[in-house]
Amino acid sequence: MSTYIFTEITSDYPIKGEKDFALLPMSVMLSDDEYDNVNTFISNSEFYERMQSGELSNTAMVNSEIAERAFEEKLKEGYDVLYIAFSSALSGTCDNCSRILAEVAKRYPERKAAAINSLNASAGEGLIAWYALRKRDEGADFDELVEYTQSIADKCVALFTVNDLKHLARLGRCSKASALIGTALSIKPIMHVDEQGRLVPFDKVLSRKKALRTLVDYMEDKMLPASEQKAVFIGHGECLEDAEFVKREMQNRLGIDNIVIDYIGPVIGAHVNKGVLAIFFLGSEK
Repeated sequence: MSTYIFTEITSDYPIKGEKDFALLPMSVMLSDDEYDNVNTFISNSEFYERMQSGELSNTAMVNSEIAERAFEEKLKEGYDVLYIAFSSALSGTCDNCSRILAEVAKRYPERKAAAINSLNASAGEGLIAWYALRKRDEGADFDELVEYTQSIADKCVALFTVNDLKHLARLGRCSKASALIGTALSIKPIMHVDEQGRLVPFDKVLSRKKALRTLVDYMEDKMLPASEQKAVFIGHGECLEDAEFVKREMQNRLGIDNIVIDYIGPVIGAHVNKGVLAIFFLGSEK
């Protein structure tokens, strides 16, 4: 039996129909409504429209009972289990689900189980899972797969820009005064997920178009050779035109063609709002 790979809905995983792979659900709350992507659903477009209208949002960790049931089902079926977790610096889900997996695995001593802290978010987490799935399907044994997946996590770079400085101020990422001044001057922050898995602003530029080009500038500076980029992910919050622009920049400037564009879903979107644009690739350092 093969290895079953889990990650969470926070991975914004863009590929459908992967074999022996599942996303653990997390809930997002909008005003008085709750969506868990299992029993209740909200489309990406509706989510961002409601966020833009000013509705308050919140998110919750993976439900412990759901995680335990999912892990046990696959171990009982004879799979080994690899769990790739949302950054522990951004959610308690990593620690909680890693503990649950270790406890459940004790009931199946003939099976192997491991948890990897992605120290990443959104499709950065998803890109790590993408590489892990392909390594598994190439025939890697469990221990080799775990070591390889950790090496990818150590090299996975996530760069973001957002339109909404006011939303960052509400989250404590910048002061209200900075958000007010920045909005008036059309200042756009550039952020990355650092070595500790935190979302950290590290640059700012004038204008949206400049911010999009700057993402690719930093990618050019930090990425491993194009030949080693088996896939690059672009995530967006209801700004497909901007995502297509960044894709063309990557193709024309960096010679990269294997680029996948998809939404940043509601759970991550609740923290960055409409207009977020993110790129994910392998780099020489995070």
